Amino acid sequence: MDIKTSNIKEKLDTVNNQFFAALDDFTKYYVYVNKNPEVNEFQNFYSNSRGQLQSLTKDVFLINNDIEHQISEVNNNVQSISDKLIDEKELNVELTNLLSNLENTQNGSVILISDSKKLYNKQYVKNMELLVGILIASMVLRVVFKK
Repeated sequence: MDIKTSNIKEKLDTVNNQFFAALDDFTKYYVYVNKNPEVNEFQNFYSNSRGQLQSLTKDVFLINNDIEHQISEVNNNVQSISDKLIDEKELNVELTNLLSNLENTQNGSVILISDSKKLYNKQYVKNMELLVGILIASMVLRVVFKK
């Protein structure tokens, strides 16, 4: 519970404690004023208790406004976080796709390297065969032309 919430709870507790006492006074003096309208003392107490109830009503209204304001702030914060979360999810999808493409590229490059090695080895073998063939042909030609 944060400071604002505890502050509002304290205000509500104070209003709650005062309300029933003020309501009892109001109902008591309301009856007295209506039975004895000529007694000024009852009218003063009635006015005071009515003023107290109005003050408490005003306090409850202000507390209600504070609560609505805080709810609005929380909703705005939640909406902002939700928007950021959506952006982060989209970024996650993009990065996941990029990672997948990079892994495919790496797998492709491994295959290309392997294919290149095979082609190199084939060409190397052909070159060796040609070299051996040339050496044998030169020896045969040498033997034939020496006679």
